[in-house]
Amino acid sequence: MNTLENILQEKVNAFVEKSQIDANKVYDSLINRQIADWIIPSSAMNFHKDDSGIRVSVREGDQFHDWGLTGYSVYQIAQMLGLPPGWVKESYLTGEGFQKESVTYALNQYVENVRKNDDRFLIRNVGGNVRGFLSTAYKRMNTQELFLTFLQAAMRLGLPITGAVEGDSKDFLEVLDPRLIYVETPKNGLVAYARGAQLRNSDFGAGKLELRTYSKHAVCLNGAIGQSYLKEIHLGSRLGQEIVYSIETINKETEVRSLQIRDIMNHIFSDRTRNFEEAQIIEASGTEVNITKEIERLPSLGLYKVEAKAVEGVLLEHKEEDGIIGSPSKWLMGQAVSAIAREAEPVRRRELETIAGGYIYTHSPEEMALINFEN
Repeated sequence: MNTLENILQEKVNAFVEKSQIDANKVYDSLINRQIADWIIPSSAMNFHKDDSGIRVSVREGDQFHDWGLTGYSVYQIAQMLGLPPGWVKESYLTGEGFQKESVTYALNQYVENVRKNDDRFLIRNVGGNVRGFLSTAYKRMNTQELFLTFLQAAMRLGLPITGAVEGDSKDFLEVLDPRLIYVETPKNGLVAYARGAQLRNSDFGAGKLELRTYSKHAVCLNGAIGQSYLKEIHLGSRLGQEIVYSIETINKETEVRSLQIRDIMNHIFSDRTRNFEEAQIIEASGTEVNITKEIERLPSLGLYKVEAKAVEGVLLEHKEEDGIIGSPSKWLMGQAVSAIAREAEPVRRRELETIAGGYIYTHSPEEMALINFEN
């Protein structure tokens, strides 16, 4: 191994060692989280404002429960009731007192308009805060068990935890094989990267249960999130008026997904999937792009305007430590997006890394099955 390869390997090893400490703490928090589920008719809820913000009161017989909201759950409430969710969320998070009063009044008015065949909602409560406000058709799974299966599979494969996020609406776990892989590319030099996997889920309706490939690039420590090998939508049949999901039903759903996670982890870290990833890196590097046009379309991919401007700056500076090496290509665009993700807050960083991965990993796992890598 030459000097450069030693330096790059040590850089990735240091990243893994540093990341493991915080990741384990977050995982402990995830597995100890207790979610209380309530099926609440609209007639039993009322919104009000106090010094802490907008809250919801729920009547249960002669008792009243008073719960806080999160930015995401208030957005969901607005969607469910037919109010402009952006206005409601912004007013909730940063609005003046009179704006919060307006939102509270609107929520109480609109909750009166949902008297339909089934006007009940599934409220997911964690520690006195409503983290999810959902339809009764929401299909629940045991995230603790799913994440544990993921980590057990990673342990069998010798993969350390390198990322763990418990967000208001989404949770992530990431593992990484620190052993570097080297790929010679057409336009962007020698790429050194480590392969990993990411499990993401939302117990609160903010997305699917997904198991994706993940990569960390040694020169810049940019991350890129690749294809999803598991997409499970949290949606089932609407609950009957007298039926609440039993623990047995939730456990059955969880057991099926756990088995899938175990098998997919073995598949992700197979030689065949590695070959598929390497082929896509080479293809992305060989695909020339018009940088100006790509920057213009970044907002349509999900970047904020200020983020798109930052990507433009990274490309203009053309620094190797940002992963910007060689000539314009899809690979280079992916690196530029990933470079600005490094400074983002944890959930937004993963969102940007997924967009970055979209430039590089453009073929689906189904397409991989049709490829003969021996030819």
